[in-house]
Amino acid sequence: MVKDAAYILRKLLIILLCLAVFKDTGAQFVEVRTSLDTNQVLIGDQFNLLINISQPAGIRVSYPEYTDTIIEGIEILERFTPDTIPADNDQIEITRRYLLTSFDSGIYVLPPMTFHLSADEWSDSITSNPIYLAVYTLPLDSAGRIFDIKAPLGSPLNISEIWPYIIGGLLIIVLAISLIVYLRKRRGKRPILAYNRPADPPYIIALRELDSLSEEKLWQHGHIKQYYTRLTEIIRSYLENQFAIPAMEMTSDETLDQWKRRGNNPGLSTDLKELLSLADLVKFAKEKPLPSFNELNLARAYDFVKKTRPIADTINQQDKPVNGTVIMAGSYTEPGDLVTHPADNQQDEKHTV
Repeated sequence: MVKDAAYILRKLLIILLCLAVFKDTGAQFVEVRTSLDTNQVLIGDQFNLLINISQPAGIRVSYPEYTDTIIEGIEILERFTPDTIPADNDQIEITRRYLLTSFDSGIYVLPPMTFHLSADEWSDSITSNPIYLAVYTLPLDSAGRIFDIKAPLGSPLNISEIWPYIIGGLLIIVLAISLIVYLRKRRGKRPILAYNRPADPPYIIALRELDSLSEEKLWQHGHIKQYYTRLTEIIRSYLENQFAIPAMEMTSDETLDQWKRRGNNPGLSTDLKELLSLADLVKFAKEKPLPSFNELNLARAYDFVKKTRPIADTINQQDKPVNGTVIMAGSYTEPGDLVTHPADNQQDEKHTV
């Protein structure tokens, strides 16, 4: 009797232990649910495929891999990062989402998906439920009317959209202006804000160049041809700039003829002829005049410029020296007119060659 009671007690303990073990292990499970957020869509619409898995934290679950389609006709547009949420009894819930679309109408059946489970030396697999999807085309107008293609929808401009173009345009304008200023500065080799001094009148330039020629002492060093070339160039340039006589391109006879046609002082015509004639003999016939004639022709050049310069009258203006030349105040004379001083009317003694 005692032996039977002990046997019964041992059996009860084994049953209780088994129940306790089954209770602990039965609290952990693997469950897979697949669904669509809608089962009816129009062609080209987008919809979501949701995969929910509830599993123990220590079990590894392998998901089916898809490339660009779930099945033929249903395309994958985007895969989202899985979302993991802890649950009770050491469980976790993982949700995966796929953005899908379809461009072919019809009834589609997404077959069950197989998931592989493994933990240590144990492995198994589980499948999901199939999913049904209906893709419809756009309904046709029952009246059979044909409509034109709709125009694109306009959107208002935003300052954030045009701001980069404004900044870019201003930068291009600034760079263009800077480049133009730089190139002009380089070409002229002058400061950007340099003061433009008025050009000297032709007679001032001629007197200054005669002074320079006198200081160089060319004929004193034996450079007689160069001396007369420079001397006639100064007079010819003065005639061209002051009286618009193109003397630089004319012969001596042509220059004298143009000068006489203007009805100028005959005495000056004689001095000009003797100067140009002697210069031609030196340059083309290798004439070597006496030193007194070299000095005389330089004096004739000075005298010709001084007696033919234009003078503008300024009220109460004092006589002012300009580069060693005194500009006399007198009656107003139009630019280009010749001024003959009283002393010019007197016949000076002329030296001829």
